Amino acid sequence: MFLGSSDHVLDDKGRTSLPKDFRDILSREPEPAFLTAKPRCLAIYSAEEFQRLCDQYADLHIDSRERLERLHIGNAQRLTLDKQGRILISPSLRRLAGLQREIMFLGVGQRIEIWDRSRYDAEQQQTSDEYAYHTGNRKDSR
Repeated sequence: MFLGSSDHVLDDKGRTSLPKDFRDILSREPEPAFLTAKPRCLAIYSAEEFQRLCDQYADLHIDSRERLERLHIGNAQRLTLDKQGRILISPSLRRLAGLQREIMFLGVGQRIEIWDRSRYDAEQQQTSDEYAYHTGNRKDSR
């Protein structure tokens, strides 16, 4: 299980180091992991988890299935680490996720998400605002 978060940077070639805790977990897997797109970020899945997700698409309505297959399978690449423990994120995946220089790795159970730092901050603020609204903890409530 992947937990926690870590700030990192992308170099000019799209390389970044994978956090050691995540690298250690993935190194125990028998097959290489997959890096792929999600709607607002990227995700790393073990090969087993990636296959499980792909298998679940068969149960979906054809339009939903095809959209998800395009996003997840069509943009997937096998994750490889260089000798320095870095991964290379392709230009197309960086573009899809809006990744700039400052990024964030986030362990979310069975996946690792990679977010552009400013996009993640905005997403977290929206989540906090929605939570406050639904729980009645709004700053503007009297």
